[in-house]
Amino acid sequence: MVVEHTKEIDHTPAQSQHSKEDGNVTVIECEADLAGDEGLHELGYKAELHRTRGFREVFAMSLTCMAVPYGYGTALYTGIIGGGPATLIWGSVIVTILQWTVAFSLGELASRWPTSAGAYYWTFQLAPKRFRTIFSYINGWMLLTALLLTTTSVAFGMGQHIIGTIQIVRPDWAPASWVYNLVAYALIAVASVPLLMPPRFLTILEQTNVVMIWVYKLAHIIVLSVRAKAGRRSAKYAFTHYDPSFSGWGQVWTFFIGFLPAAYANAAPGFVVAMIEETHNPEINVPRAMSYTMMPASLILAWGFLLPLTFTMPPSEVLLEAPGGIILPYAYKLIVGNDAGAILLMVGMLYMGFNCLVGINTTASRQLWSFSRDHAVPGSAVWSRVNKSGNVPYAVALCLLVQCLLCLINLGSSVAFNSFVSTAVNAFAASYMLPVLLSVLEKRRSIAGAPFTRHVVGWICNISVIIWVPLALVIFSMPIALPVTPDTMNYASVVFAGFITIAAVWYVVYARRVYEGPPESMGM
Repeated sequence: MVVEHTKEIDHTPAQSQHSKEDGNVTVIECEADLAGDEGLHELGYKAELHRTRGFREVFAMSLTCMAVPYGYGTALYTGIIGGGPATLIWGSVIVTILQWTVAFSLGELASRWPTSAGAYYWTFQLAPKRFRTIFSYINGWMLLTALLLTTTSVAFGMGQHIIGTIQIVRPDWAPASWVYNLVAYALIAVASVPLLMPPRFLTILEQTNVVMIWVYKLAHIIVLSVRAKAGRRSAKYAFTHYDPSFSGWGQVWTFFIGFLPAAYANAAPGFVVAMIEETHNPEINVPRAMSYTMMPASLILAWGFLLPLTFTMPPSEVLLEAPGGIILPYAYKLIVGNDAGAILLMVGMLYMGFNCLVGINTTASRQLWSFSRDHAVPGSAVWSRVNKSGNVPYAVALCLLVQCLLCLINLGSSVAFNSFVSTAVNAFAASYMLPVLLSVLEKRRSIAGAPFTRHVVGWICNISVIIWVPLALVIFSMPIALPVTPDTMNYASVVFAGFITIAAVWYVVYARRVYEGPPESMGM
């Protein structure tokens, strides 16, 4: 199998081939890239992409893809239903810590096998030989599906918030479903432009976005704290007010329902794994970037966004009256007391959302390219092509097309679309847990010598992941409120099982004849 996947390696790294043009690549980086490409060769792959990212660039991309304030802002409705301030504040702490254990666990695996194939490659290496091909195939499809659903949710969520921003000045406007689709299509089209440019341009865009994230956070804190036109809340209210009456689930379960904003904001700490083959020293830089993105960056950004809200927010019953259930622009209007100020804050939020859309699409395209490289996707020969600039334009085009098709779901059923969004969170969690579980079952022997690993901390994180993910699958598959009707039912569990079933059936019918799994690591 290794012979089929491994091509003769060019020992001049892709990045060093371009060093004469930009003059920014140091000798150390070139030597590290050579070692990285040789390491990739040992994993069974030829180096085809250009290594343009160090730790700073990977960290910037990770923050861009997570877009923490945007994630919390777009899921505020569920946070309010789930209990309000106390759930938002303390839920963010609990979920961020739990997702950090996921990030650390993935970091160890990425350090041992630094390839863009990521979770499905690790699954193949760790699973029993009898099951590793089917396990890696289903895992790869879960991860790719999660990425495509997430990019669709970001595009559609941005469309909702653009319309919500317009409703700041035109609160009576209630557009038809097809208007949301048109806005989402326009966003997808505009977001495709940076994806087709040389990869180094994306690093500049992402680092600029990180600066803007912190600028937005400061503006958000200052404006809400100074204006507070809806009244000021006490510290006791901001940190401890808990009202489970809106969900109907009772005191305890309502609190868990309110975890969704934090889970959505931190859904995929492993976004940047797909960029490993474009990173200098990936076995160290990628795990560090994932870990630091979660702790402390995500928690700081979360509290910087949530605390000004909980100290100045109107009553929950008022917020739930927001047009179309889009709470954030409505809350800004009430708190700022000025349409122009509220719109400016929303522009900052939408800027982050747009960069998030670009970043996750970049990740999705690399994941599709990698999965196609292993012959797991129909038409793999097309989607696995790389152009001279180190980009994957055909994979990008297919990802964008799939997003446009998924947006059509909204025309038939908004409930189905919301279930797909919940499915994305669950699919990420399941695809990440599988290789972690397999690593624990073999007592972490395979990753013992990885550059980024801590024996005791690693065990604690791995066990936490194995406990947290099944709980998360239950939480995010439940309806957010009672009574449950066909219109309020959460079909995430059905959709999730459906995707796994479709992948398994396709494997039996066709893929097993062409998909042999990723190459087996020479170090195994």
